[in-house]
Amino acid sequence: METTRPLTTTELSVLGLLAFGEASGYELARGAERSIGYMWAPSRSHIYKVLPRLVELGCATCREVTQQGRPDKAVYRITRHGRAVLRAWVDDVDPDPDGGNAVFLMKIFFGFVAGPDSALRQLDAYRAVVERHLSEFEAMERALPPEEPVHSRIALLHGIARARAALDWADAARVLLERERERERELAGAAARAAR
Repeated sequence: METTRPLTTTELSVLGLLAFGEASGYELARGAERSIGYMWAPSRSHIYKVLPRLVELGCATCREVTQQGRPDKAVYRITRHGRAVLRAWVDDVDPDPDGGNAVFLMKIFFGFVAGPDSALRQLDAYRAVVERHLSEFEAMERALPPEEPVHSRIALLHGIARARAALDWADAARVLLERERERERELAGAAARAAR
């Protein structure tokens, strides 16, 4: 049964992990720890709860795998519908997503399902948020009275440093994504010429 109800960020993150290939709940939890766990950290129990919902929604399939000397395991695979749902989420630019900046980063991480242009749009939206925060932090720093405790200033400087580092990262990421976009265009052009 396919449904159009919006998926939660955790459901979408698990769906994104399934886009890498068929996996069990355990394998997905391990994969999350090594990848999206730095941006969005669904617990192992939450992953196990989400998987049957993705199957019910038509976004994934499940099959049992018999194992020798161990309990059978369920493995999940993203469906065509699930890939379309994931692609639509990656394509959608929300300037202020529930879940904050981690959502921009996850959409960039899963950008392979939609292509470099989608990732570039997410990167631009993220950059706009960071620029706004940096501007606010710098205005706050200029307005600090001389008697402001040093601890407040230190915390503010941390925010400024992180924002500037994020902007440097965004500039470097843009170069890589534009390079990838050009590579994909060249491959598409070569494939079109070969098909003639």
